Amino acid sequence: MANSRGYLPAGTYHVTTRSGGPIAIFIDDIDRTSFCMHLTRAIKRRGWVCRAFCLMTTHYHLLVDVAANSLQEGMRELNGCYSRRFNRRHGRVGHLFGERYYAGLVESDGHMLQLLRYIARNPVDGGLASRPIDWPWSSYRGCIGLDAGFPFVDSAPLRRYFGTDEQRANELIRAFVERD
Repeated sequence: MANSRGYLPAGTYHVTTRSGGPIAIFIDDIDRTSFCMHLTRAIKRRGWVCRAFCLMTTHYHLLVDVAANSLQEGMRELNGCYSRRFNRRHGRVGHLFGERYYAGLVESDGHMLQLLRYIARNPVDGGLASRPIDWPWSSYRGCIGLDAGFPFVDSAPLRRYFGTDEQRANELIRAFVERD
């Protein structure tokens, strides 16, 4: 299903988009906040459920539940609106994003858990933070109850993998994500 231009079935997708070269798509927190506002709008308009996300410097990751054929138009809107705003703000022209977004269908519970860990650890692996909890532009802190999280994220489906006791689930998620 990755990068399919045809029919995309309903499901949960790992979506990522990279910059068009060695340029930042998020220069500062104003850019990151703007992207989150555009993402919120796309989620509401398309009826998506965002389970997790992470904004890096040159790319981002989303873990979203979508209806059949709603991802394509929503991504066009999200990336297009954000690119236009970014270019206006920073006095630039041209493409901000490189290739078309990647969309991989999540096919099992194990795959879902692997993506939870991968997305949360991305800032550590990318050298932006020492620990996943140190990166504020990710859903991870909210997922484990360290803060209120982002209002457009519903991490409850991910949390259920770790049980119904909130404190114990937080401990288990942290052990799973933060182990080396």
